[in-house]
Amino acid sequence: MSQHDMVIDNQAGAAFRADLNSALGAIATNQAGSGEPNPSYPFQFWADIGAGVLKMRNSANNAWIKLGLLGATNFGLIQPGAIVFHAKNVVPAGFLKCNGGVVPRNIYADLFAEIGTTFGVGDGSTTFNLPELRGEFIRGWDDSRGIDVSRGFGSAQAQGERTHYHAIQYNIYGLGGGGSNITIVNSSTDSATTTGGETRPRNVALLACIKY
Repeated sequence: MSQHDMVIDNQAGAAFRADLNSALGAIATNQAGSGEPNPSYPFQFWADIGAGVLKMRNSANNAWIKLGLLGATNFGLIQPGAIVFHAKNVVPAGFLKCNGGVVPRNIYADLFAEIGTTFGVGDGSTTFNLPELRGEFIRGWDDSRGIDVSRGFGSAQAQGERTHYHAIQYNIYGLGGGGSNITIVNSSTDSATTTGGETRPRNVALLACIKY
């Protein structure tokens, strides 16, 4: 991609024309590529095709600001660490599957800065784990409300069923002449139909993804 510091030096003839053409070429290509433009300048745009993100240089010229996803119809920025459910079984650009996988900390530095080792330390130095959401329901973190107490943020919870009781209906006839026999002639209990090894509500299976 074309690069230029957007400063036209005081020079004559062919050198001036070459410098000007280089600056115009950088503008024409919109500084698109997988490598960071160097040199950079304040408020410079960069289409980072490697990450699929449009970025702009900040006013101090020391960091890139993410503006949005390239090719997205909704140009709003989704922050790293945001989890979405995708209505396709293929992960979209700019996201990773929430499959508990181990990924490099340096390549996914923005995501690591957000979630750290909440979902696993990886190898303890160069990698970290993604959330594992395959086959899981999502529950809002209690955050001291007292409904789902003693839960650590990001922790998993096994299935369970609240303590409950089932009524038994029965009829008995009176004792015989000797007072020693009781005959139960009608009894019934509540019944339930089981469908497997878990209790669950109606649901739809979608692909859980996390923004990096």
